[in-house]
Amino acid sequence: MRDKLSLKPYIVFTFLAIITLIIEGSFFSVLFIRSMVPDLLLIIVVCLAFLWGEKKGIVLGLICGFLQDLFFGPAIGFFTLAKMTAAYFSGLSSREIYKDQIVGPMMTVFLATFVHEFIVFFLVELFWENDFSFFFALDQIFLPRAIYHLVLTVMIYPLLYRAEQKKFFNPSFR
Repeated sequence: MRDKLSLKPYIVFTFLAIITLIIEGSFFSVLFIRSMVPDLLLIIVVCLAFLWGEKKGIVLGLICGFLQDLFFGPAIGFFTLAKMTAAYFSGLSSREIYKDQIVGPMMTVFLATFVHEFIVFFLVELFWENDFSFFFALDQIFLPRAIYHLVLTVMIYPLLYRAEQKKFFNPSFR
């Protein structure tokens, strides 16, 4: 007999996403240069997709991307598509990498940042015109943000890994 689908992990995760967006929009916007604000939500989505796999990662990317579109997005769907894609590829990469070591998630977050930023950049370019070239964005925005994310993953991933091991989100969610 199949277990009933529990909404508890999605509710916990949605609450975590909203708190993260509030921190990003208030505290981090003052602490960092405007274009260099790290995307904590992307780090969390990619790390949890790495732990849970690509199918649940897509759902997490959908939830977080939609919330970020509501809070900060130029239009509904830009961050949603970018986060869903980054989460999907992160979940796929977790099949081949040990989850209990930090190097795999760090490299996954680093590469997922480029995927995310690339999608957002070209969606903005498609519907509006960017004020700067792709190579400028790659050098001045994508790479510094990916390095921020790499460093922040060292602090965030162990917390999420431990929460997963302690079944914080839900024992049947995995």
